[in-house]
This record gives sequence, structure tokens and C-alpha cells, in this order.
Amino acid sequence: MPTKARPPEQIMASLFEHKSVAQMKRLLARLESGGASIYRAWAAAEKNEKARAALLSAAVREDDNAQLLRLMTTPKPACEKCGASLALDAAAFACAFQCTFCPSCTAAVKNVCPNCGGELEPRDPRDFSDDGI
Repeated sequence: MPTKARPPEQIMASLFEHKSVAQMKRLLARLESGGASIYRAWAAAEKNEKARAALLSAAVREDDNAQLLRLMTTPKPACEKCGASLALDAAAFACAFQCTFCPSCTAAVKNVCPNCGGELEPRDPRDFSDDGI
């Protein structure tokens, strides 16, 4: 008896299984960038001007999504308040957008990111590993 093919949605979802949130964001950023490339290829072959414009607009949205996710998963090498160098394994705090602060500056801003208002939480160096993606 032939095996029933899994729907594409299930295959796509399986890419994210057993991944941390940070790994899922990095993976989705890569997929969004790939999607933008596909939209651009379709647009290049599209004869209808309105359809071509719509495809190019979709590519821009995919690029914007990828850029946001890269921002949210790229560690900063220094404290944004005092400029102290912060290695990935150094004690540091970051918000969802990876605005990064040393422990002293984090205490000074009462664990609230002065850029976005988000909570500053301890940065986990494992979040920046590409293992598994």
C-alpha cells in the first residue's frame, strides 16, 4: 500500500520541531529571505504589470520580516549604555530586540530597555548557536 504524502504544512512545521524560540526565529528569517527570492523570480517572469508589482511588494514584505527576525536574533557585542565589551559568554541582559546591556547598566535602567520598553532578561549564549538549523 502506498504511503500517503504529508501535506506541505506538516513538512514545514516539522522543520521547527525541537528548536528553541531563537533557533525558530533564525530558521524563519532564512525561510523569509528564500521566499523573497522566489517572489522576485516569479515577478521577473510575470507579464502582467499589476501582478508583477504585487509579487515585488510581497518580496519586500518577506525581506522586512527576515530583517526583523535577524535583528531579534543577532547578539550585540557591547553594552548600549556604557559601551563595555560583552563577549557572548559574558553576563549581559537583552530585550526581545537584542538591545544589550551589562549588569550595572541593566540595574540602572531597572531591567527595562530604554529603547523599546521591553524587559531586559539574562542573555543565554546558547540562543546564538546555529546548532540544529
